[in-house]
Amino acid sequence: MFQLRVAEIKDKNIISKEGEIYRIVIPIHNFDKKIKSYRVAVEWDGENITVASSEEGVEVIKTTLLKRDTPEEVIWSIIQNEYRVLDKIEDKTEKLQNSAIHEYSSKLVQNVLTVKKTLFSMHRDYLKIRNLIEILRDEKILTQQVDSILRDINELIYGVEYLIDATTLAIQLMQNTLSYRINKSMNILTIIATIMMPLTLITGIYGMNFRNMPELYWEYGYYYSLLLMLGVALLMIYYFKKKKLF
Repeated sequence: MFQLRVAEIKDKNIISKEGEIYRIVIPIHNFDKKIKSYRVAVEWDGENITVASSEEGVEVIKTTLLKRDTPEEVIWSIIQNEYRVLDKIEDKTEKLQNSAIHEYSSKLVQNVLTVKKTLFSMHRDYLKIRNLIEILRDEKILTQQVDSILRDINELIYGVEYLIDATTLAIQLMQNTLSYRINKSMNILTIIATIMMPLTLITGIYGMNFRNMPELYWEYGYYYSLLLMLGVALLMIYYFKKKKLF
């Protein structure tokens, strides 16, 4: 007989036995706007199987418990939910990567780091589940479709590792975007400073006020100096444009 009930799971032991009743505690996840984790307890003896979790955890389990005749089928069905979670995280990670190409913001960095932290936690959970299933297999507690369960868990582990690499790539893309913006700004500032250097030289020369400076007594000396500085600036801008420096 199968039973699904609401209960707060506080056990720290992932596997235990009381009389003829075996009990394991495994983590499951859900993605609804943000990623949440729940603890699920599976108990069974020769005839009965009981699955318990928090109220939200039970709602998640209801959608994935397709088979419930044996403890192996229950565990396998619960694990299938993780594929849906990873698919949603993959979509979110892809969106973060696309955003990282075009922008850099503290909010975007925080979102990427939050996803990456969650993926590390999920990776740790999947490793625990794999170790748990291997123990149950070696002790002959679970005998049916154990290889299928382990294969699925290994696929989940590989999937999480891939997504961790994807978030790392998103961070690198943001760093590249930031570096590009800084380099572009520095390039513009350098060009402006380079254009101003000869103009500063010209104004410095004509600001010395020596007596023997014929230009100081020209009627159009002031306009000549302005025209000279404008010509030098335009010439340098033309040169930089030709070299595609901006």
